[in-house]
Amino acid sequence: MPRAWNTNDKTYVLFHNRFDMASYNPQTDYPTVLLFDIGGVCVVSPFQAILDYEKRQNIPLGYINHSISASAPNGAWQRLERGEILLDAGFFQHFKADLSDPQRWKDYYAKTNKTTAQKIPPVADIDVEWLFWEMMGNSRRPDPHMWPALQRLRAVADKSNGKLILGALSNTSIWPPNHPFSDPNTPEGKQNAALRACFDVFVSSAHVGMRKPAEDIYQYAIVRLHEYVKTKGYGKGVRAQDITFLDDIGGNLRTAKKLGMGTIKVQLGRTDKAVVELERITGLRLRDDDKARL
Repeated sequence: MPRAWNTNDKTYVLFHNRFDMASYNPQTDYPTVLLFDIGGVCVVSPFQAILDYEKRQNIPLGYINHSISASAPNGAWQRLERGEILLDAGFFQHFKADLSDPQRWKDYYAKTNKTTAQKIPPVADIDVEWLFWEMMGNSRRPDPHMWPALQRLRAVADKSNGKLILGALSNTSIWPPNHPFSDPNTPEGKQNAALRACFDVFVSSAHVGMRKPAEDIYQYAIVRLHEYVKTKGYGKGVRAQDITFLDDIGGNLRTAKKLGMGTIKVQLGRTDKAVVELERITGLRLRDDDKARL
């Protein structure tokens, strides 16, 4: 395998492809920015835990996500991700109520099962606390396709003189005090720190009081990326059209596209396809040779 960094022509050789940086002028050019969602993109999707729970409990598939979305903009889930409420018993009580709305249950059940109102069972008794932590546990695990690709992108970005910038824009929650997920000495905490270290800019919804798909958090992310590039002397700044945004939720991608960003839809369980698209955009080999042949 050739040396990764070619000092003669200032290119980065990664799995036999070159990311050319010799032509990049930080004084006059704009960088390539890859902006990543976290859950379902860089780590295993929490939606898989929802799907598995619905199957086990004979709940109509999609009902829980539908109820979360239908409770916007001021449901428990949305308020938690904007950092407006604590992750405590009050949140779980509010979340339970959002998922137990009788009319919403009746309408969704009738629609998905094509049945009459007389045959609709009582609202499902969802164990929201167990489900929430199962979702969060799922999303502690790095995605087997995107995680190695992200590490390779980080290695390239470190040598790119600002041509390649990596950012994250994620809807998040703030863990309770002393929770293992916030402890940097636990395996989960160490993995989270390693993940965050991959990004030049990390925008966490619960810490900035905004969440996707509202436009304000995207505008905030653009400003943060622009300021990072300018402060580092890496280029003229960052515009929306310099950014490619990866997310697993269509509504989040629609806002990004409306603002002028490029987008990549990451399908549940098919992050490998998103990695292929990243290879196309960057010209880099981001998969192992055996995976690239699949």
